[in-house]
Amino acid sequence: MYNCVAMNLPPLIQNFFRSELFRYLVSGVIAFACDFSVLIAGTEILGYHYMLSNIAAFAVGLLVSYTINIKWVFRHRRYHGRQAREFIYFTLIVFTALAISEGALWLWTEELGLHYIWSKIIATFFVFVFNFIVKKWLLFSPEKD
Repeated sequence: MYNCVAMNLPPLIQNFFRSELFRYLVSGVIAFACDFSVLIAGTEILGYHYMLSNIAAFAVGLLVSYTINIKWVFRHRRYHGRQAREFIYFTLIVFTALAISEGALWLWTEELGLHYIWSKIIATFFVFVFNFIVKKWLLFSPEKD
């Protein structure tokens, strides 16, 4: 991997490439690729309704995201050593995000007439922001003494 310093990038950009937000963006792209693939496969290949495919896609995204988040993205784990509790909280956050996604998909597809793929892409932005803020605050900040 390229060294940011060797490339003579400004310090602000070097810091961004080393940040949790940047790693979260990378992990988000990976999780989104898995999520989106399951959504398309479930809807277009298997013939399921897009809302049902979205639930399956979210489940896949949950597992991919959790694994990458605990292994690479975040520096601190508030519930380190208590993975069952951490995973339960993580899952509750993701279920809340799923509700946001399902609501957005329904609203933008059924009420506003967007194709479900565009609705998913737009909803992903809101879910991404929600997930990062809540996960960082609740799960991946240092434990309080």
